[in-house]
Amino acid sequence: MYYDAIIIGGGPGGSTSGTTLARAGKKVLILERERFPRFHVGESLIPYGNDIFSAIGVWDKMQAAGFMPKLGAEFVMGNSKASVSILFARYLEKRYAHTFQVERARFDELMLDHAAESGCEVWQDAHVKSASVTDDGATVMCERDGEMHELKARWVFDASGRDAFLGKQMQLPKTDLGMPKKFATFAHFTGVCRNEAPCDGHITVVRLDFGWFWMIPLTAEKTSIGLVQTMEHFKSTGMKPGECFEHVVQSSTELRRRMKDAVRVSEFTFAGDYTYRHLQNAGPRWFLIGDAAGFIDPIFSSGVMLAVKSGYLAAQKALAADKAGGPLSARAQARYTREVGKMCHVFLRLIKMFYDNRAFEVFMTPKPHKGMEWAVHNAVAGNTSTPLMLNLRLWAFYGVCALQKRFALVPRLDFAEPVA
Repeated sequence: MYYDAIIIGGGPGGSTSGTTLARAGKKVLILERERFPRFHVGESLIPYGNDIFSAIGVWDKMQAAGFMPKLGAEFVMGNSKASVSILFARYLEKRYAHTFQVERARFDELMLDHAAESGCEVWQDAHVKSASVTDDGATVMCERDGEMHELKARWVFDASGRDAFLGKQMQLPKTDLGMPKKFATFAHFTGVCRNEAPCDGHITVVRLDFGWFWMIPLTAEKTSIGLVQTMEHFKSTGMKPGECFEHVVQSSTELRRRMKDAVRVSEFTFAGDYTYRHLQNAGPRWFLIGDAAGFIDPIFSSGVMLAVKSGYLAAQKALAADKAGGPLSARAQARYTREVGKMCHVFLRLIKMFYDNRAFEVFMTPKPHKGMEWAVHNAVAGNTSTPLMLNLRLWAFYGVCALQKRFALVPRLDFAEPVA
């Protein structure tokens, strides 16, 4: 069977690429190894992904789906001694004033169904075994319902997530981005203490001296809660993941307050050793999108936005190459890799700031410089275009973060818990 494009993976990135290509009249096959709906972590969206959802025609469906509105984000110290609340509408255009918290089982199914309605052929429970790519196209071997299928296409898109199917098969070089290995433990809870309106839909990030917790309100009752810590710290506890999670909750003033009546309603799920980025994200007939291109720390909820943005960009690159009548040029390959890398870099700078205690003091200051506050709000909301004024103010912010290591330009933070 022959297609214009085969997409490995039916998550948000793969669905976005498929929808974009199908709406342009291309014959597209999406191969998804699981059966939707299925659980997936990464439940908090950020506003600068809204443009892509509108471009592929799914935004109205998202608004009608009943997802929890997300108007901003809150950052709190684990000892409850400092907090900062970001409200997107304060500095951003109306179209970026809100987004959603989503149960990925429902959200991903909505995205994949939209791709099918847009003209994509979708195979679920389809296990890709191999893919060979030349300058002329790709051959993909896929097992479905106990039968092996040989599939051919002009383009192949790897949206396989952290499995990074093509990256592993092609042995593409990658980097850990200079970040220590992390370990995450997460589950769903009811009975969690929520913020008051209009902050009741905020993601709450609780900062600890060795990591952080996320708290994402998914419905009126259900909250996604996860602990992220360095692998080194987790191993040093000698505890099992669930035991460590509960121990950290009880060791934090803020977490004890918010979770005193919490009831876990799902099994714990775990993820580890997950920061990397492939140094090449495209070839003559292939693209890596979303987590298949690279996965950075989830602290600023960038995962879905990077997936849909890179998925949309890759589809546009393929359409342009088709119009020119050839494979993707070396120049276009390099440009795509740079563009995806630039998006990641905006968040990587934020992430490194977050884990540096002194830099984090600047982020958490109760009286920020308005220009730098505007820039930080834009970055947290996912503005990766970095026009000149935004870039200058971000450089100023990171400059102050660097100086804070030597001089107390803003108040110091106390990370210690009160002595009982």
